[in-house]
Amino acid sequence: MILSSRPPLDTYVGWQHYRTHCDLIVPAATISPQQWSMLPESRQYDYDLYRELTNANLPLQDTPMHDKVGRLIRRRLNGNTRKKNDPTRAGVMISGWGNYGKTASVCSAGAVFENQWLELHSHLNPKALPGTRDLHAPVVYVSTPVTATPKSLCTSILDFFRAPTRKSATLPELVRQVADSLHDHGVKALILDFTDRP
Repeated sequence: MILSSRPPLDTYVGWQHYRTHCDLIVPAATISPQQWSMLPESRQYDYDLYRELTNANLPLQDTPMHDKVGRLIRRRLNGNTRKKNDPTRAGVMISGWGNYGKTASVCSAGAVFENQWLELHSHLNPKALPGTRDLHAPVVYVSTPVTATPKSLCTSILDFFRAPTRKSATLPELVRQVADSLHDHGVKALILDFTDRP
């Protein structure tokens, strides 16, 4: 089947699906109107559906903004993952109008980084404790509204891992739980996508 649903990107399973499938769409072959008219009617429908799928999932374009953002993120991730004693990690903030490719550019850079990180460490968390079976998630993607509160942001991060949370948990408890989750899962990059959508 050509069309299939994918899990939400802001879950571990969804991010892994994105990371492993983001470059797998093979565009439909270009054929002339005459070639199309010679196809059986059922194949014309299949071809049209495949073209629509291709058009809806065009590959990310290497625009100057995409290239600049990718370079900046790669430099920042490389620098941050090499720091040993400095607890401060610099971040990157990207802003702009909607539908300009900010999320696509950041997610693409995050997926490339995670692929490289997993390959470098044989797909194992280099800081895992013996006997533990935590998910190894070098990159975490969280989508949250711009009106998010600190508590709802913490909850969204924990939801990525499907970690249980108590409704009565205080902000300091949630912050500690987030810090522990990020450490236990070997997170190196946290992508916070603030959207205007409710």
